[in-house]
Amino acid sequence: MLEQYADTAYRGKQDAKFRDEIATDERGSMYCRYQSKQAIYPRGKVFGHCFDSFQTLFYKDNLNGSAEDCRALFKIDKKLKLALSTIPANFTDFIISSWVILHFINLLFVIFIPSVAFALGATSVALDFLLVLVVIWIISKVMSLIVLPFFRSKYNFTVNFNRLNGTVEVPSSNAKDFEVAPFEEFNAHYKVQNNPKSGYPYRGFSLLHYKYSMRYEITFANRITPALIHWELLKNFMDVTQPLADIPQFEYYREFDKTTAEFDKANGRPKYFWYRVDKSFLKEMSKAHDEVLKEFNDEEQLDNLLMGKPIKKLNPPEIFKLPWKYAENIKPESEIKFGKTLWQKFYLFLIVDL
Repeated sequence: MLEQYADTAYRGKQDAKFRDEIATDERGSMYCRYQSKQAIYPRGKVFGHCFDSFQTLFYKDNLNGSAEDCRALFKIDKKLKLALSTIPANFTDFIISSWVILHFINLLFVIFIPSVAFALGATSVALDFLLVLVVIWIISKVMSLIVLPFFRSKYNFTVNFNRLNGTVEVPSSNAKDFEVAPFEEFNAHYKVQNNPKSGYPYRGFSLLHYKYSMRYEITFANRITPALIHWELLKNFMDVTQPLADIPQFEYYREFDKTTAEFDKANGRPKYFWYRVDKSFLKEMSKAHDEVLKEFNDEEQLDNLLMGKPIKKLNPPEIFKLPWKYAENIKPESEIKFGKTLWQKFYLFLIVDL
């Protein structure tokens, strides 16, 4: 039965019989049984490009060194392994993620609560709040410098996509090991997560293994478009028959991937393009992305996804395929500079940096 399920729904087919009736009750996880009944994202291309709103952040992280720090932090020793954070899947991951969020909230309180109290004339109250919140921040920050290195060396908190061997590495329940399975044995099931107070839906997908409770999950705002683009990004990274998408997030990997390196050489792509191009070019990419979205009715295509109907396919403009041909300010390779600004260093000092 599981083999039949893998050969149908998990090969990109929208067979409702297998999606709804096969394997869903044979899982150990009730959540995975529920998710395996949800609609399946298509395997084929929809947008044909992987440039999304997060690429501006990746562009900055490449230049300030944060991306390299993350690869070292998560022990990405193989150069074609993409490490991505996911919704916490084990208790350790949940505790660490909650700690980071609470530390950031406390930092906001340090800034705003005393300010409001001062504005209202309650000076003594403002100073009391400031003292307490700063002490909490100091304790949390010191703990992060002492405790986090231990957790980083002992536990795994990211799902790794390995382009070299086509596998997905998911942290085990104890977060100390990885469970490994071929990418082709996973498929993206529709996921919606509602804010308990406002009811606002966050839409995305659970990349779920057909048999085991292995998964990678992500949600975005109330649109299906970002999820579809992220799904294409993962498929692109794991498909060794085509070059990597030309986006800031993948710049580091291009020279290490044979297919991509050959493509770049054949097309005369400037080496380290996303390290050398002016950041203003990102606005041109974003405008082109917005133009593509005008052809895509998000609500209509969400309905098609949920009903198992074909989703409209788009033809991306050439700027996404060969972006360097549209960039004007590409500085010489010798002028590439990496490093954090003073503001970035100060900000990282304030927060708990994973």
